[in-house]
Amino acid sequence: MIAIKKLSQLKVSRLIKKMFPMVLLSAAVCAHAQVGVDPDDYFYTLVESWENRGLLREVPPLRPYPMASIQNILQNVIKRGNERDVELAVEYWQKLTGRGWHVAARTEGDVVFPVSDAGGDSSFDFDPEDNVMLSLNPSVEGDALLYKDWISMSYRLGLAVRSQESDAYFLPLYVNSPHDARQDAATLGPLYGYIDMNDVLSIGRSDLFLQAGIYRSGYGPFRDAGLALNDSTYHSANLSVSVVKEKWSYVQQYSAIGATHSNDGSGLSPGKFLAFHAFEYKFLPNLSLSYYETIVYGNRFDLSYLLPVPYMAAQGIGGNADNLQMGLLLKFRPYNGLLLAADIFVDDIDVNKLVKDFSLKSKNRIAMQLGASFTPENLVLSKMEVRFAAVLPYTYSHWEYASTGGYAGTAGMSAQMYNYQDYTNNGVPMGSPLPPNSLGFFTSVELTPLKNFRLKLGASIVSHGNVAESLSDDEAMRYLLSDDGVYATDGSIFMHSMFADPARDVHDGGTHVASAWDDMNFLNQSHKLLLLQATVDADYTFPSFRFGTLSLNAGYTFEYIGNKPKDVRFANLYPGGRVAGTGDGPYTIDGVGSYTKEEVLVFFRDKWEKNLMNVITNYLRIGMSFTF
Repeated sequence: MIAIKKLSQLKVSRLIKKMFPMVLLSAAVCAHAQVGVDPDDYFYTLVESWENRGLLREVPPLRPYPMASIQNILQNVIKRGNERDVELAVEYWQKLTGRGWHVAARTEGDVVFPVSDAGGDSSFDFDPEDNVMLSLNPSVEGDALLYKDWISMSYRLGLAVRSQESDAYFLPLYVNSPHDARQDAATLGPLYGYIDMNDVLSIGRSDLFLQAGIYRSGYGPFRDAGLALNDSTYHSANLSVSVVKEKWSYVQQYSAIGATHSNDGSGLSPGKFLAFHAFEYKFLPNLSLSYYETIVYGNRFDLSYLLPVPYMAAQGIGGNADNLQMGLLLKFRPYNGLLLAADIFVDDIDVNKLVKDFSLKSKNRIAMQLGASFTPENLVLSKMEVRFAAVLPYTYSHWEYASTGGYAGTAGMSAQMYNYQDYTNNGVPMGSPLPPNSLGFFTSVELTPLKNFRLKLGASIVSHGNVAESLSDDEAMRYLLSDDGVYATDGSIFMHSMFADPARDVHDGGTHVASAWDDMNFLNQSHKLLLLQATVDADYTFPSFRFGTLSLNAGYTFEYIGNKPKDVRFANLYPGGRVAGTGDGPYTIDGVGSYTKEEVLVFFRDKWEKNLMNVITNYLRIGMSFTF
């Protein structure tokens, strides 16, 4: 090893390329940055580039990968890549060899500078106690082969200690937290401490393996933007099986997730599950089509969702009461380095109206995205990505009927009941980060201007409408006359398309929100939210020395939001629990007054509109990590 270190980087590459089979057999593998448990590790950016350029033919459909697959990927790149590819793969391999554990300490400072414009009066509101967050994230982490080359473990056992109870305020809109730290904080003086851990055990070879553990998982060609499984969403307890062949692949994953209150995503209850499977067939080396399904359900264990059978057929055995989605993913690489992809995720579709009237103006719950990724053989430009994404109204949302209390067995709903059907885990969307009734354009460029220095530039434009603005007057009054906390009318994933009907049996269902079932209402609202974001992220890793590796990182995001609710307490357009009355009125608001139906509706619409404001926010992040 002493002699090898004295050779030039190119000589090392050539030497390892020749001796790589022996290296695989003799090296004890350890991932420096827990590659096998973190789908957002930089390794997966390299895999995108290598796959797009034709260096890899068999890549697992789900992220993260087991160590057997990571070995296979590095071996293929070293055999088929150019000098730069080989150098990167060898450098990564050298980082992965060594002991099976590392101690890491990461610290970060986040600052938010908000500027609001309410009614034309600009204001700058900055308070260090509220607008600054300091955090420390110590951990023990690594990847290791436990038995020969077919049993491996990847883990990150850490803590998230920060000066704010929640980090949500320090995240740009529609961006998920990088930490799995949301519940049950320990108070340490002025600090809040959370367990922040992930681990996965993998058994098998690179073409057939099983994974089990608690970790984040991602599916699809665009990381952190998957319509079915998003790499950046909250972690879950997963059990998966993957088969990866040259012409086809199949993956099935069963996940235990957290149920939250039906109207706002608060609270937490166990017993909610997500099942996912996908089959991909490669018609050509550069052309493939995937069919995938997901199903969300709870309050029972169902063996049928562990079987490799269509979920559409499996749910029919129990009455078609679970939340089923299906999707198609098309990937085409017209030439090396360029990926074109189209993904469509169908929550519900009105087939009758589509076939008979050739119309989409009905209960079509669909998410879709079309994008391109360019990863050239360039020392500076690593990746360029462009995406269009759309999420139609009520997609991902789903109603739940009360299973306990006075409404049990009926199509009734109550405040503080848990939702085992919507597409969330711990209140965090599991698919697209965009809420229903949104259209977005995203672009990013990743650069490597210097060795070990990475720079990412990004921009996005999003339009979102609160579909409650499209409700009829009668529907709006039904929401207003309901009990507090039963429904959401904020246009989020928690706003579903059904009314409670306790007079009916749970199997017969409640009453449809007619405007949600008869019309699409895609972005036809009067007050649409407009989001503009521009982001710069930089990361530099110093050369490793005897005691470890030091990295510095920084990020800045400019964000403009037009028509953002100033106070989240008034984000619901038609809140329940405040209006009383019957028939044509008169009605009271908060127990006082005498109002007609029209006056009640004008009151709440005006109050909601006055709560909208334009906001400019600057997010600054500076961090440092040391691993030894």
